[in-house]
Amino acid sequence: MRNNRVALLDRLELLLIAAIDIIFLTSIGNYMNYRQATLGEWFYLWIMTALALYLLGLYTIAMVDRKLSQQEMESEPLFLVFGCIIGLLSGYLVTYFYSSMPTLPHKLDWPLGVLLSFWLSILGIYVAGKFKRSKSTSNLIVSLFRILIPSAIALTFILVNNNGFPGVAAPAEVRQQWAYKEFWNYGGVVDSIKNCQPIIQRVGSVKFVAPTQGPNNVTFEPGSSGHSGEFTLEVVGDQGIGVAYSYFHIGTFVSNVRFTYQKRTEELSCRR
Repeated sequence: MRNNRVALLDRLELLLIAAIDIIFLTSIGNYMNYRQATLGEWFYLWIMTALALYLLGLYTIAMVDRKLSQQEMESEPLFLVFGCIIGLLSGYLVTYFYSSMPTLPHKLDWPLGVLLSFWLSILGIYVAGKFKRSKSTSNLIVSLFRILIPSAIALTFILVNNNGFPGVAAPAEVRQQWAYKEFWNYGGVVDSIKNCQPIIQRVGSVKFVAPTQGPNNVTFEPGSSGHSGEFTLEVVGDQGIGVAYSYFHIGTFVSNVRFTYQKRTEELSCRR
């Protein structure tokens, strides 16, 4: 019976991990979109999203293991999560110490620091798993933390996703006004679309140019030429509506677009 339960749990864990991977890949397009940020800010958003999903997966697997276990003494899911967090923080502190000390002969790069934090989190989980807790006992503090941990993870997702975008269902005028505030030189994007003759020939006089479903992000570094990004824009004209996709580098304007109108996609040039 125990072997059957372990085999079942292993399959559940694999399915859960696969599901988390899918959620993570799809969340990249949702959480890391509709915003303008530096490379450092993009890295921070990625780390926060990955960390929240990592803790969520660990907590869920631990809870499933505890529910399916027939043993009276079992590892406490909260201990595993706390061990994981302590390992992650230890890796971060080590990386920060080495990166901020110019007198050290070798610096620890942040990608290696992330890898170190990951392995230390596994070590923390292993150590925390040594502390057993009776399944039949509980107290107010443990119950409170069991509520707070999922709530904290959910709050992390909310904060990461807080980009102010009104949503693709909002009126085009509202989304365009939001884009003016979020993206530098968005007026150049609107002007280039409004004056693009191939687009005008299809949708007529352009009224609104607004971000819609798809990639809408800008990466920039102050004082450098790394200003780049991509837009997926709903173009509302007096004769029809189309969708224009454009990737740009340095200049925030549209020169070449992949334009979809009446279920037909074309490559158009908006060069004057």
